[in-house]
Amino acid sequence: MSLTAEVFLLREDGDIDILDTPADSCDLAGPESWRTRVWGSRTIRGLGARFFPALVRGERVAPDEIPAFLHECALVRAGLRELAERTCPADRTVEQHAEHIGSRLACVEATAQRAAGIGGGLLIW
Repeated sequence: MSLTAEVFLLREDGDIDILDTPADSCDLAGPESWRTRVWGSRTIRGLGARFFPALVRGERVAPDEIPAFLHECALVRAGLRELAERTCPADRTVEQHAEHIGSRLACVEATAQRAAGIGGGLLIW
């Protein structure tokens, strides 16, 4: 099972509508094991992340928080090597793991940018 990054819109009743991912877009946020191993890790918190650990517990990034989330993505990207070193599984090299994290981070960032463009929020599940 994989984690996916989705755009949502808030409804007037406070519930959400999750939008379909465009055919030419990536929505993959990593394997399920990353919920705790990568996105919820102590290392990512040490980089200054607060949204990623909350997202993997089922919380959402509200539409007005998307700019702060994109800033957090930049912090994570800057600390990508450290994150990969400290969360690398035994069957990969650190370089392979860093590339995998980086590609999934790019998908999450693109989803957040789509959300920002329409006044939506972000959900990773």
